[in-house]
Amino acid sequence: MIKQYLHLVSSTKSQIIIFVLLNICGLIFLFLPHNIFTNMLDLELYYGKENVVRNLNAIGPDGRSVYVLSSLILDTFYPILYTSLILGAYVKLLKSSKAILFIPLIAFSFDILENLQITRLVLNFPNINETHVFLASMSTSFKWIAISIAISVLIYGIIKRRKK
Repeated sequence: MIKQYLHLVSSTKSQIIIFVLLNICGLIFLFLPHNIFTNMLDLELYYGKENVVRNLNAIGPDGRSVYVLSSLILDTFYPILYTSLILGAYVKLLKSSKAILFIPLIAFSFDILENLQITRLVLNFPNINETHVFLASMSTSFKWIAISIAISVLIYGIIKRRKK
């Protein structure tokens, strides 16, 4: 089943469709109401309690409701899409290395964990616990580190392929 999925997401047609869907999701994030995009904790590398309070106050109660929904729905599709896109590219570019496939899966896992942590923060606002902020922030940081590594490997694969 995994081989079928990897074969599917590595086809040129699938790569184009996933890329378009990924960009549509990105645009939806960009146009969320209540200035959610500019105050999304997901986009920061690290944040503390002060950032959380400031950002959640800035979007207001209606924005917090939309933020929860977008974290649980839209921001679940987004990591599925970018993980599928990267995995498909890895299969095409780095055929011999199967272990490398875990890097985007690690990013995906931290992204989903981050979404759950941020949802917890938003739902508990204004009663924010320092431990929960730390866990959410670490999930976000590890997600960005894993994504950076995944993109670096992708760039390496592209350079390696161009040299051939």
